[in-house]
Order: sequence, then C-alpha cells, then structure tokens
Amino acid sequence: MTVPNEFALANIARVDIVTEEDTPVTYTLTDVATEADVVAFTSAGQEQELRVKNVIKAQNNTEDIVKGYDISLTQATFIPEILALVDGGTWDEVTEKYSAPVVGTPVARTAFTMDVYTEQKDGDGSTTGYVKFSYKNCKGRPVNYSVVDGGFFSPQMQIRSRSKFGESPVEVAMLETLPA
Repeated sequence: MTVPNEFALANIARVDIVTEEDTPVTYTLTDVATEADVVAFTSAGQEQELRVKNVIKAQNNTEDIVKGYDISLTQATFIPEILALVDGGTWDEVTEKYSAPVVGTPVARTAFTMDVYTEQKDGDGSTTGYVKFSYKNCKGRPVNYSVVDGGFFSPQMQIRSRSKFGESPVEVAMLETLPA
C-alpha cells in the first residue's frame, strides 16, 4: 500500500509575473492577490457506444485533453503596470496615465509566465514550505471593472494560459522557501 504525501495549502504568499520577451520584466506581487481561480480549458472527449436494440455491444471512448487554463486573478490593490500587461494598453509612468487599447484594432498583448506561490501549513498554523504553481504562455483579456460606493476597488484580471505542443500546461514545485 502506497501512502501519498499530503500538503495542506493556504493563502497566496506571492505572485510572480515574468514577461516572455527578449528582455523579460518581472513583477513580484506580495500581499496583493486575494484569489486565483484556475479552471482547466479542455478539448472534451467523447463516448460513442455501439447499441443494438437493448444491448450495448461496445464503446469507443476518447479522453478529455487539457489545452491550458483560464485564470481569474483578483487583486486587493490597483497596479497600473499589471493592468497594462493584462488589458493590453499602455501605462505612462511620467504622466501617470493608463490608456486602454484603441477600439476596433487588434491588440498585441505581451505573453508572460505566472507563478502563484501558496503556503504549506502545519498543525499549529506555521508555514513549513511553499508550493509554486507555474503557468506559461499567459495572455490577458480585456479587464472588467466594478467600483462600489463604500467599498474598495478590487480589479479582477482574466488570463488565458495556453500550452504549446509538447509542453505541460502547469508545473507544480514544492519549495522550502520563497525565491529571493
């Protein structure tokens, strides 16, 4: 009998976003992301049965195939540089102004890798390690806004991670400490 390892995971300790460019830019988000909802994007398999009257003679089944993930990242604070990367617009640090992509034209979004770090917890609540979920070939989608009177602005970023052929759609690594 094989007893599998168990990891009690909680919280988002950190999110690293690294652009996939000749000169990559790294954004390290700590105490910023409040939720990362990850949903598999699949090519659905099929079940085809050979039925003769009231008897199933055979089945021909194909499995679901994961092509990537759809990630919804909710932030506790507003970060214009991340908005520009995900939404596809531009952030001007000098004028402190964000401009969304021009209406009616194709948007050239920058691809990036997103690493989400969670904490491994012990019975006393202490952190004993970290688990890193790594999603490559990410691109943002247009950002939706919700501003509520009396509430804090929490932007929700929609991100698509789509794997290239021969590439894993997600990598999960166990770490003793967060990278420097």
